[in-house]
Amino acid sequence: MDEVEQETATEEVEQSLGDVEQQGTAAEVVEQEGIGICVGKPLEVIVRKDFFIDLRLPYSAVQGEQLEIKAILHNYNREIITVRIDLVEEKDVCSSASKRGKYRQEVKVGAMTTRSVPFIIIPMREGTLPIEVTAAVKYSSVSDGVKKDLRVVPPGVLEKAEKNVTLDPALRGNSREQVSGLVENAISGKSMGTLIYQPSGCGEQNMIHMTLPVIATTYLDKTNKWEAVGFEKRAEALQHIKTGYKNELAYLKSDGSFAVWADHGSSTWLTAYVVKVFSLAYNLEDIKQDHICDAVKFLILRAQQPDGVFTEVGKMYHGEMIGDVRGSDSDASMTAFCLIAMQESRTLCSDTVKTLTGSIDKAVAYLEKRLPDLTNPYAVAMTSYALANEGKLNREILYKFVSSESSHWPVHEKHFFTLEATAYALLALVKTKSFEDAKPVVRWFNQQQFVGGGYGSTQATIIVYQALAEYWTNAQEPEYQLKVDVVLPGRSKPEKFEFNRDNSYATRTSRMVSLYYAHPKEKETDCQNFNVSVKLLPDKDIEDKKVYKLQIKVLYKNSERDATMSILDIGLLTGFTPNLDDLKALSGGRARIISKFEMNTVLSERGSLIIYLDKVSHTRPDEISFRLQQTMQVGVLQPAAVSVYEYYEQTPCVKFYHPEREAGQLLQLCRGDVCTCAEENCSMQKSGKINNDERTTKICESTETSKIEYAYKVLVEDVDYKQSIDTYIMRVQDSIKEG
Repeated sequence: MDEVEQETATEEVEQSLGDVEQQGTAAEVVEQEGIGICVGKPLEVIVRKDFFIDLRLPYSAVQGEQLEIKAILHNYNREIITVRIDLVEEKDVCSSASKRGKYRQEVKVGAMTTRSVPFIIIPMREGTLPIEVTAAVKYSSVSDGVKKDLRVVPPGVLEKAEKNVTLDPALRGNSREQVSGLVENAISGKSMGTLIYQPSGCGEQNMIHMTLPVIATTYLDKTNKWEAVGFEKRAEALQHIKTGYKNELAYLKSDGSFAVWADHGSSTWLTAYVVKVFSLAYNLEDIKQDHICDAVKFLILRAQQPDGVFTEVGKMYHGEMIGDVRGSDSDASMTAFCLIAMQESRTLCSDTVKTLTGSIDKAVAYLEKRLPDLTNPYAVAMTSYALANEGKLNREILYKFVSSESSHWPVHEKHFFTLEATAYALLALVKTKSFEDAKPVVRWFNQQQFVGGGYGSTQATIIVYQALAEYWTNAQEPEYQLKVDVVLPGRSKPEKFEFNRDNSYATRTSRMVSLYYAHPKEKETDCQNFNVSVKLLPDKDIEDKKVYKLQIKVLYKNSERDATMSILDIGLLTGFTPNLDDLKALSGGRARIISKFEMNTVLSERGSLIIYLDKVSHTRPDEISFRLQQTMQVGVLQPAAVSVYEYYEQTPCVKFYHPEREAGQLLQLCRGDVCTCAEENCSMQKSGKINNDERTTKICESTETSKIEYAYKVLVEDVDYKQSIDTYIMRVQDSIKEG
């Protein structure tokens, strides 16, 4: 091998670095004739300041909650330094700096070490509050500072109330309607984006999840309203459809049918549902045509009887998926459902499934014969749509079951069934181009939508959005212009919205929060669907940090079935973080306990741990336990809430937990003169002595700015410490001023 002459070279590179620490790499690249390009081993370069400061804050804090924050001093000098560290006053934060401009501490930091300096603060209002700390090395010109925002949320538990308002200028052009509480999405509904959810779970659960992005994409494509959700969401939705399709193939049988698990028997309803959803998704993703048409063959050969009726050959485990198909007149409902699925697949499978046309004709003949005897509005509406697809709608029978306003088809068992029945009726009206008759139905649907998106159940959501999409793409709405002023308390100007035919289904949102002194209470009546117990138990401490085990037990209160996909929304105590290793263990392996988990800052402004459960048992409590580590000290700690609800029936059961309040101790965290701040400065208590004459004079004040209504002399007899409030029981000894 020839010897290569070595050469040396020097290159100076100027690079602006960050304020604290930056890590980079440098590598030599040499090109030489006859050898090619040589790349030297990268050299890692870490550049940092000799001294800098950082500030650690929790994700959020509760208004009035006394908590500990930490300034972290980093000393990379080879000698001990003395540091003066100042907490800067912020008018809405009670601290040792209050009324002083700043609060100074002097600490020593060892050579090549890090030291934390705690401060106790109390945020006095909700919102975003700046927290600033500065530090300077004594006998030196070296200094640093950091300023971060602390998110402060109101005390108590966020509760959402929804109210849909119909604006009809033709009838009440100058009318006003007052909406109290929390106003969110009061006008129309943009929340299709919440339906874009990644599929997972068994054959039935996966189809629940896959349905959502399919119907969201179909609806938004047909109405051309992706802008309201975000154009980037379409690619995400298509990826979820692809995932759901691939997942479902794991439950495909050799005869073309589908089952809840690969080793379970086939289901007529699930197979028909797969046909319907795959047919809807065919133009959105690369769905293999055989997977649809083979399933259709199964329905014809295995599930359809000679008279045309379809029967269930297996079993459905997620009863909430199928609506009222198993209710009264179930033979007609099942036949209509399978017929509708085959009608959806007709353009794809008519060439390969030669018996498809004959099968459809037999089912139509059966339903025509059965229709006059039906008594269940759900079966009537579904049958009417199936017949309308063949040009054989019996309008007279359909309208025998309509409400007095001709706006919906009520089913007494559940409101979700009413939604589905009405959606099928709307599809029948659109199919026959009865758009004038459809208008009151569409208006009724606008009043039913859930604030969070969807219509409360899988079947209701898919059928309602399918019906609305068909209406909006076929009906010729007249040109109109509607101007709406929304007047909110505390705002000088109304919020103005303008609607026309082109933007009528885009969302306009006004948010108003009503705050009042309501403390969270646990009421047994709130837990209609679940029994929940929550315990926070001490565990083995780690590195001088307190560790607790959060033990949650959940039982579904239904005598017949387990709860399907459910959500645990676990509010985190301020300064507490969950152990990720525990959560990964719960969600991993073949015998996993939870489906998945995520830290969520959208569903809860305090920051929540969201746990997804594939099911919740109705026979014995399911236990979910994991560790919580206290990373910051907090005084007067507010309790946190744990709520559980089914994904499509969001009636939550709420319980609270706290490490110490049930034991009855009064929590207080004092360091130095911080208690003086909490008891005097923040409550604006004036220093100095006050005599009884001055008190009497104050009691008698009666001006516009200072008026004392009541004055009593009392004796405190008892104090009751609860999770979220302390109750003082006092005996009135003397009535000085009765008001």
